[in-house]
Amino acid sequence: MALPLNYHWRSLFVRRATSMLTVLVIAAVVGVFSWMLGFAEALRSSLSVAADEDKIIVLKRGSTAESNSAIPVDEFNKLTQVSGIAAGEGIERLISPEMVVQVSLPRLRDGGETSANVCVRGVTAEALKVHDNVRLLGPFFSEGAQEVIVGRAAAEQFAGLDVGEEISLGYGNNRVYKVVGHFSADGGPLESEIWGYLPSLLNAYNRTMYSSASLCVAEGTDPRTVLEQIEGPAIQLTARTEKDYWQEQSQLIRVYLLLANVLVAIMSLAAMLSIANTMFSMVAGRTAEIAMLRTIGFRRNQILTGFMVEATLLSLLGGAMGCLGAAAWLQFVGNTKDMFGAQTFTILAFEIHLTPMIILLALLCVSLVGALGALLPALRAARLDVVTALREG
Repeated sequence: MALPLNYHWRSLFVRRATSMLTVLVIAAVVGVFSWMLGFAEALRSSLSVAADEDKIIVLKRGSTAESNSAIPVDEFNKLTQVSGIAAGEGIERLISPEMVVQVSLPRLRDGGETSANVCVRGVTAEALKVHDNVRLLGPFFSEGAQEVIVGRAAAEQFAGLDVGEEISLGYGNNRVYKVVGHFSADGGPLESEIWGYLPSLLNAYNRTMYSSASLCVAEGTDPRTVLEQIEGPAIQLTARTEKDYWQEQSQLIRVYLLLANVLVAIMSLAAMLSIANTMFSMVAGRTAEIAMLRTIGFRRNQILTGFMVEATLLSLLGGAMGCLGAAAWLQFVGNTKDMFGAQTFTILAFEIHLTPMIILLALLCVSLVGALGALLPALRAARLDVVTALREG
């Protein structure tokens, strides 16, 4: 018969100071770990929206991002020669010419103390058909007025983007545009942008060239054949599928995540050593108790399992506190986050949430860390010589 669970639970509080210190270390590790899991999941979720293999982004040859691309109108017009482009309702080819610039806006989460570059995209009505995940949450901008619509993520994280407010755009910020509506893009990168009428923004920024063109591949057409035509000698532009384009832009984010994972690994090692230290202390202070358990019939494997259970309980207690701490942090400090693209230097805004799956994964990982940290102390307890332990106790 195994030792009862409440016996292990009560044993944790015999040395309260040591146990509490270990719990706090574990809580700190799990708090950071669960926040990182939420952060990574939010990024993956956002980038997964921009992963359409049948949508192609066209740039000037040699350009690596929309922000450093400039396509003259005559070169853009060559795209009409490409076969395999999807047709839309009343449109022969679903091609959206677009212009991209940046505007610096204050962040809401720190009261405007810092700012970030938000993407301003000049589009036409065709953009809503090419970017079919974009849904209007209000009116579209009027082509005859200085109006813009704003992505929901951008409106939630930056000042001055509520409906009815005005924003200064254009060369020298000399044009005032009114925000007339918001839009969603299923949480994807476009939701971090401001959209206005393309000819109006071209004029405002003294531009004569487009930054990019987005087009949809016809059903049944291999996107590679369209890419080859665009990059071939007849057109000589650079083309990427939407998935490949955003993977290139998220390189900086992947480096950030790698560094964060290294930090969590170091903290996990510290938590493991802390648990091992606590369990060694428990074993040293309970030699007589362990010998008594052996004397009344408990086997070595039951003693070993018992100390592993105590370490797991300790870890779960710290893990629960860590998850609660992370949830409280997101609640009171804010769950909004933004990061720069590797080459565009515009932000990708998203929200971090602690989902049940993230909490479960964090608790499973901390249980494993606790079990590994307790293994050597538990083996020492299981191998104690009964006579020697009773004499020393």
